[in-house]
Amino acid sequence: MSHSEKDFQSVPAHLVIAPETEGAPLAVEDIRLLVKGQGTIGFAIAEKSGFFVSVRNDGWGAPEFRWEIGFGGVSLSEHRDGEWHALNLIARPDSGLDPDPDCLYWFSFDANNRALRYGKGEMRLGCELARHELAKPQKDQPDLYAWLKEAQTVAVSATIRDEVDLWRDPVTIEPPMVVIPHDRITMEDIAHGKVTVPANLTPTCQILYDNVAGENFRLDTPDFPQFAQAIKESIADPDGWCHRTLVDKANEFGKPDLNRTYLRITLGQNQGDSPGVPFVMEIWPVGHYSPIHDHGGADAVIKVFHGEITADLYPMLSHHHREPFGSATFVKGDVTWISPRLNQVHRLINRGKEEPCITIQCYMYAETNTTHWPYFDYLEDNAIGLFAPNSDADFLEFKARMKSEWDKRHP
Repeated sequence: MSHSEKDFQSVPAHLVIAPETEGAPLAVEDIRLLVKGQGTIGFAIAEKSGFFVSVRNDGWGAPEFRWEIGFGGVSLSEHRDGEWHALNLIARPDSGLDPDPDCLYWFSFDANNRALRYGKGEMRLGCELARHELAKPQKDQPDLYAWLKEAQTVAVSATIRDEVDLWRDPVTIEPPMVVIPHDRITMEDIAHGKVTVPANLTPTCQILYDNVAGENFRLDTPDFPQFAQAIKESIADPDGWCHRTLVDKANEFGKPDLNRTYLRITLGQNQGDSPGVPFVMEIWPVGHYSPIHDHGGADAVIKVFHGEITADLYPMLSHHHREPFGSATFVKGDVTWISPRLNQVHRLINRGKEEPCITIQCYMYAETNTTHWPYFDYLEDNAIGLFAPNSDADFLEFKARMKSEWDKRHP
């Protein structure tokens, strides 16, 4: 047997453990990590009651770390030398059982970086609620936690709602949100971790990126170099098509609010592989914003043509989680991304001072997506609303209309 056959095996990056009957609770005690000593698991619980999650070596009396989640918060204990020892935690006040029954609890185990993490919602550092960093071994002393590199068994005491989301990799960094071409990235960029390249996106996002990232895919073209300015003037002009359409849409998301409006200009047809038409030019006047919403589990890429847009990020779509855990602002030329598990829930807002923001938004379901949810879910005052992605105008007709308005204003 070769070294490769003996020591290496092919493992998936992601695995879903589902009950035999769809919608039934999943009773599972032990879960195997895909790689020894590392990985992330996530699940919702069937009943709101305290539970524990532990990682250990196989065998009676083996070392073990145990997270306990209760109404009062979270704790972490270590089983060593036949006794339990409480460990110090850096924890947030809202780390206990969540009021939202759909809340995803996640636990990350990372022997390489000697870190144990716990969070809710999206599996990322921004949604971390508690962590413990393992002490490094003293010089000439044995490593008390060397066993974690071989640990693969995760025990869960809760009855799991629907399924377990099991990932090969632990939560280690906050994913970079800006995408740049591979020939622009530098070693400093890699060291800072602020940008990424298309190859690091999901396969579906890579397809969308290649459609819109080119230099010629822009708003102000030689045939109409004043396109962005014409849109700005149409927004400001009470008789402009943009202004009138925005006023007509003031109650699109519930009670009338002119600032909670934006324009959707679609390119092409709905091809059945996205929520609505896959390519949408969106126009955001200064101060205008969207409700907090998700994207129906679709992958997406957003490119900024003009102005700036800020994305406030949320761990999950829930009335109990209305405070963003982070935000990012994108300016002209920036490209960002959305996947089914990251950056999926956000609110977009133009916090600029003078210029409207104009973007191209591109959506597509991954080939593995069998649901094809046709809506964007959003937070209303007392419920989850369903928004069917619509079109205010076809792009070519809209461009001709803006050209006509521009010629009348600037004869």
